[in-house]
Amino acid sequence: MCMNRLGRSIAGLMRRGAFGKSLISGLVFAVLASGPVSAQSRWISGWTFVPTATMGPAVPASRPNPNDVRGPLGPEIVADQTLTQTVRLTASGSALRVRLSNRYGSTSVRLGAVSVSVAGGPLVPVTFDGQSEVSIPAGAPRLSDPVLLPIDALDDVTVNIFYPDETLLPTHRLRQTVRAGNATNQAMPAGPDLARFGVLLNGIEVKTHRPTDVIVAFGDSITEGVTATPGGPGGWPEQLGARLWGESDRWSVVNAGIAGNRLLRRGSGPSGLERLDADALAVAGARCLIVLEGINDIGRPMQPAYAHETVTAEDIIAGYRQIISRSHASNIKVVLATIMPFEGAAYFSENGESIRQRVNAWIRTAGEADGFIDFDRATSDPDRPTLLLPVNDSGDRLHPSDAGYRVMAQSIPLTICD
Repeated sequence: MCMNRLGRSIAGLMRRGAFGKSLISGLVFAVLASGPVSAQSRWISGWTFVPTATMGPAVPASRPNPNDVRGPLGPEIVADQTLTQTVRLTASGSALRVRLSNRYGSTSVRLGAVSVSVAGGPLVPVTFDGQSEVSIPAGAPRLSDPVLLPIDALDDVTVNIFYPDETLLPTHRLRQTVRAGNATNQAMPAGPDLARFGVLLNGIEVKTHRPTDVIVAFGDSITEGVTATPGGPGGWPEQLGARLWGESDRWSVVNAGIAGNRLLRRGSGPSGLERLDADALAVAGARCLIVLEGINDIGRPMQPAYAHETVTAEDIIAGYRQIISRSHASNIKVVLATIMPFEGAAYFSENGESIRQRVNAWIRTAGEADGFIDFDRATSDPDRPTLLLPVNDSGDRLHPSDAGYRVMAQSIPLTICD
């Protein structure tokens, strides 16, 4: 029953004296407190990008070299500049809100203006408590006010952020364009130069009436998709999201990968165990976690700087058990992915291969997670399974090629999280 009809019904009962005044007052309060009874909308994540701490000597952000996809080495300093990034959402809805994060900042960050556009449409200002400017305290995230723009899954959303003050950006980078001054109300020029720069954009949430839940892809560079061709179909999480939306509106897939990340120890950002709550369990609408992490834990101790950080198969399995227990406590399923071949990679060793094999055997047989995906067998060379199949190899014997990411996404059953 809608609110207007319910209100008329209650008023009629009061006129006829059908209930005492105290009972009627209680009924009205209960209805108003619960909100519109017909509304089933909720906020879910349609895209994420996880923050990391700022590390290394700072360098000024400038017009990037189009041949350098990394951007400057070291965290960038911006001042009186606008950063623009375009991302693809995997959820549909009637509105969006922007999530910014200053989680690892030591001081507050002031943003002069933020704007968004959906699917190449007009630029729309984003406000925070009705204001165009916003200050994000050190260590905190900040959600914008809702922006009433309809979103279809697989729409591209462009976000412009104007930094009026000298600001040190986080280290984790996203491909962006840098423009001078406040360009949040200006359309992007054709064929803009893109390079990786640090970003405060942490996510985009969508208000939806659909029965859509969120799968969080949690891992390292193979999940982040650092070797995927820019402008292509993306890594395995993005291609899984596209597959799922081709079948139904049941799942949105968001990417919580960090290049170089490890399950057990810090390095490229906090460890997987350290960041699990913020980057996965707290994601709006999260109901399933796909975990592909552990290869950096295995490989890095082969490098002299990390020789003191050796791990065993049992260490990694204990880490997985922690993820399973903590996720289940939040009513989130866990799907583990087997660790892919890495013979020929810079940090390969026979001992590391032995650890990988033991970990993968446990994933396949233990049954402690809610499911598993065999990325190892999907991407390996059948004639020499310690190697990636050449067509699936980006060239470094560790990271997938575009074809490899496609094989990974195709190997995932669409019902894996149901």
